Amino acid sequence: MSSFWNAIRFAHFKPLKNYPKINVNDVTLDRPALQKGPIRRKLISQEVTDSLFPATEITRLYKEAGKPIPRKFNTKSELISRRNFEFQQEAFRTGDAHFRLGEKNVYFPKARIVLLRPNAKHTPYQAKFLVPRNFNRLDLRDYLFHVYGLRALNVTVQLLHTKWTRNRHDYARFRGPQFKKMTIDMEEPFIWPEVPKELAEEAQTVRDNQIKVIEHNFKKGSDKKNKPKAFDGLYVRPKLADNFVPRSTRDKGAKELENFNRKSEEVENKKVLSQFLNL
Repeated sequence: MSSFWNAIRFAHFKPLKNYPKINVNDVTLDRPALQKGPIRRKLISQEVTDSLFPATEITRLYKEAGKPIPRKFNTKSELISRRNFEFQQEAFRTGDAHFRLGEKNVYFPKARIVLLRPNAKHTPYQAKFLVPRNFNRLDLRDYLFHVYGLRALNVTVQLLHTKWTRNRHDYARFRGPQFKKMTIDMEEPFIWPEVPKELAEEAQTVRDNQIKVIEHNFKKGSDKKNKPKAFDGLYVRPKLADNFVPRSTRDKGAKELENFNRKSEEVENKKVLSQFLNL
């Protein structure tokens, strides 16, 4: 049936007799769009491209041209940004804090701050920390500056979602704890040192030995009698010497030990009775 429909399809197809032959070098694939109408001049706001505070420069150009200033450039937000920028630059020169300090003094911080390895998207000028969930950006910035002298220029917060885990006994499902991570921008780069080759090999050896111990603990049948080779035979129990003792000697020693224990108990009971009766 399929061959029949293929035959019909090819029967209706009629290729062109004189198909034009064109060289690819003679064809412009990305042809520029045709310009319709007069070319418009750039706006005054588009002329400023290399300024840290462009709104101030754009406002000045509009005033010089005698044109009304657009509403989005006639604000005080850039004045506040310039004031904060000058305050931070002055703090960098003097070594003071580049932010407003907190009013509560904490002499023994209990928070656990963990420096994590950066991801592939992070630059050497960024560092990532694992912080408590009740920590905010101001706390981390204040903590790093006073404890380590590290300036956190920008702080980004990431609150990870909890994962579902199952109980090993009844397979009940519950959510684990949440983790909070913060990424900061720094003045100077920091690159994690490479792990020494000896340390990596040692960690791999320990991991392999631990796997061998787990496999030995879950062995069944006659495999349990095999000696574990993990950790250079550390888990092999030493075989104690079993000296041969005749049965008669063993029975005689057991009777003597029983008589000694009975006499010791009688002496102890008499001593307690004499103390009770004041004899």
